[in-house]
Amino acid sequence: MSCHNIFRIISFLIFISTLLHTASASNSTIALNTYKKFIKVKCNSTTYSNLCYKSLSPYASKIKTNTFTLTKTSVYLALNATKTAYVTLKKLSKSKGNLTYAETEVIADCKDNIGDTVDLLQQSADGLQVLNGIATDEERFQWDGIKTWMSASITDEGTCTDEFDEMEVQPSLQNKIKPIVANVARKNSIALAFVNNLSY
Repeated sequence: MSCHNIFRIISFLIFISTLLHTASASNSTIALNTYKKFIKVKCNSTTYSNLCYKSLSPYASKIKTNTFTLTKTSVYLALNATKTAYVTLKKLSKSKGNLTYAETEVIADCKDNIGDTVDLLQQSADGLQVLNGIATDEERFQWDGIKTWMSASITDEGTCTDEFDEMEVQPSLQNKIKPIVANVARKNSIALAFVNNLSY
C-alpha cells in the first residue's frame, strides 16, 4: 500500500471520528437543553420560579426529566441552604461583645429555629433515600411523613424573622440575617411545592 493511500485512509478515519464526536456533542447538547426545559416548566409552578431554575438547572444532567429526582434534589438543596444559615447564625451568636441583650436573644432564638429546620429537612432527606418513587403503601406512609416535616420546617424559619419586628435589632445585623433566612424559606418553599405536587 502506497503512502498516499495510507494518508487517505488516516484522513478518512480522522474525518469519521470528528463527525461522530460532533454528532455526540450535538446530541448531548440537545439532551441537556431538553432537561433544562423540563426543569424550567416544573419551576414555573413554584412561587420562586427564577430561584428554582437557577438552583436546579446545574443538576439537569442528573435530574433529566424525572420528577422524583427533581423533588429529591430540591430537598437536598433546601437542606444545604439551611445548614449554611445555621453556621452563619452560630458565628454571629459568638460575637456577643457587639450585640445588645435583645439582639443576642433574637439570634439565639433564630439559630434554634433554623436548627430545628435542619433536623426536619435532614429527616426528609433521609426518608427520601429509601424511596424509589413506586406507589406502595409503605412509600405513601413515608411520603406523608416527609410532607409533615417539610411543612413544619417552613413554620420554624418563619418564626425566626418574626422577632425582628418585635425587638430592636440594628439594621446591619438584620441585613446579615434576613437574606440567608429568606434563602432558606424560598428553597424550602420550592421543595415543599414539589413534594406536595408529586403524586403517590
